[in-house]
Amino acid sequence: MIRKGTITFIDEDRSGVITDENEQEITFSLENYKNQVWIGMDIYFVIEMSQTGLVANGIEPA
Repeated sequence: MIRKGTITFIDEDRSGVITDENEQEITFSLENYKNQVWIGMDIYFVIEMSQTGLVANGIEPA
């Protein structure tokens, strides 16, 4: 299921936090993402289960 949210945090190692429309915070990594992103950017993404919990993948500009 595709969700919509806003990037609320990005750190030096290109990982961060997205806050979705339900105010849920989901972590993400930009390791394989080549486009520019910024704090406050609205995005679409999917949530997947990783070894460390829920993560956002498939990040696309909204």
